[in-house]
Amino acid sequence: MKKHLWWLALVLLIGIGGLGFAFFGGGEDTAAVLPEAQVQRGDLLIDVLEGGNIQALEYLEIRNEVKMSNGVKILEIVDEGYEITEEDVKNRKVLARLDPSGLEERIVDHDVEFQQTQATYAEAKQNLEIEESEALSEIKLVRQAMRFSLLDFEKFVGADTARVILKSMNLPYDTATLDKYEEEATALILEAFNTEKLAQSAGEEIEEKPFTGDSEVSKASDIDFDSFLQNNQLGAGEAEQRIRRMKDEALLAASELSVVEESFAGAQRLADREFITKATLENEKVNLEKAKLSVQTKETELDLFVDYEFPKEAEKMLSAYEEALLELVREKRENMAKMSQVYAKYRSYKRRYELELKQRQDLEEQLASCVIYAEKPGLVAYGGSNDNYYTSRYYEAISAGATLKLGQPIFAIPDMSKLGVDVDIHESHIKKVELGQRCLITAESFADVTLEGRVSKLAVLPDSNASRYNPSLKVYPATIEIEGNNEFLKPGMTAKVNIVVDELEDVLFIPVQSVFVESDEHFVFLKKGGDYVRHVVEIGKHNDEFIEITSGLEDSDVVALSMPQDYEPDPKEIGNKAPPKKSTPTASPPEKKEKSRKPGA
Repeated sequence: MKKHLWWLALVLLIGIGGLGFAFFGGGEDTAAVLPEAQVQRGDLLIDVLEGGNIQALEYLEIRNEVKMSNGVKILEIVDEGYEITEEDVKNRKVLARLDPSGLEERIVDHDVEFQQTQATYAEAKQNLEIEESEALSEIKLVRQAMRFSLLDFEKFVGADTARVILKSMNLPYDTATLDKYEEEATALILEAFNTEKLAQSAGEEIEEKPFTGDSEVSKASDIDFDSFLQNNQLGAGEAEQRIRRMKDEALLAASELSVVEESFAGAQRLADREFITKATLENEKVNLEKAKLSVQTKETELDLFVDYEFPKEAEKMLSAYEEALLELVREKRENMAKMSQVYAKYRSYKRRYELELKQRQDLEEQLASCVIYAEKPGLVAYGGSNDNYYTSRYYEAISAGATLKLGQPIFAIPDMSKLGVDVDIHESHIKKVELGQRCLITAESFADVTLEGRVSKLAVLPDSNASRYNPSLKVYPATIEIEGNNEFLKPGMTAKVNIVVDELEDVLFIPVQSVFVESDEHFVFLKKGGDYVRHVVEIGKHNDEFIEITSGLEDSDVVALSMPQDYEPDPKEIGNKAPPKKSTPTASPPEKKEKSRKPGA
């Protein structure tokens, strides 16, 4: 007992002596009262420190899809925190049931209107097919008439002659050129029915001319068909056959005339000798006149056909062919105009049917969404009562009997295998942060565990919601993906993230509060003997705790962590400048930590 009292008395004596020395004998020694730090050499971690919340990077979110003006009630729902198993997914466990009564009434009301629209659409579709068939039949008949007109013309003047004439008129002369003509004509008609061009030309003024009924003269009237006869260019057609037949008949009549003339001459000689009666001579004379008249008739028929009938018939057939070509264009144009109206009517009914069908399918999908089944294993988390703090849209808390609004989150089932931290990077640090940078994460609930991660997302623009109530605050949302599967982490935990900007190896560094700035010059108070001397240094990179010294200090040097009270800057150096201040490398004051952040810490 006496021994313990002796030790206590000795400790008190030493303490009183130390206080007396500090009070009376140490007042002039400033080095004893300033906090100090020794220059260190080693690896220095340059990082950006931010705080945030751990969240699942991937999750299944189930929202209310029922579109009811007054919302939809929750009839039943599983407890929050319920863990969905693989067996639940397999058995399609019901997680929640919503009240379907309002949707069922809307489906019944919509069903009558939908059936009427469906019937009208079916009728319009049938009518479209009928009109198409009739239009094709009419065009087919006109196309056939056009081909028959070409055949008639070729038959009359001959195929070779018809080809020469039609080529000179730039008209189709065979099947290939007819098909090309129809194809080009169809393209022109379609261009005329181009709705976009019609819309563009709707505002244009068109010169109005009265209808007179005049038209361009047919090209057929310009053809000199006589030249084909005179130059013996007429082909082996019907006209050539008729001319040959008329020439043969005229030649035969001339031969018969010769015979009759010889007979009349013989009768005349016999009559002069009175071998025949006068009546017999008269008969011979009548026969002669008939033969002469027959020759004249045949020659006149040939001349009339060559001079009048042939060019008339040829021009008539050629004009009929021209008209058949135009009739095909007219028929196509008329049917296209008619079918355009039919198509427009059909599209209108079809569009209405599609809208009604989409509405019906939407109602059925909404009805199906009233029963929510388990889709993947995970932990059930309710949607928040207020989805966004910065918006005025308020959601009622999830519970049985609550009313849900459209789009309100009901469940969020996170994927616990992929977790990350959502942080906001201050604008003073954003230039240092890049995608893919290494990060060190520490959850406050597990402060002794340091996790590795990477910057996986970084916003290009600042968060507008964060600056709504503080316009001067500019932060950029970022996501830090945590590597590995850490089952002890839970969504919502608070975490600190050190984004590694650089890892300096074997450098000198001191605490940031020991560096001061004066006249754009960095300096420290270096301990020499019992005093602190102002000493200029050059700095490098820094974090929230330590700053790199590139020159001016050596290993084991000691610097003051604060400015001596009796320090006075040189007036020549200061001039009109502000007094010396601490070097503040960050926009916000450095956070107190127990140890320096070094690579691998």
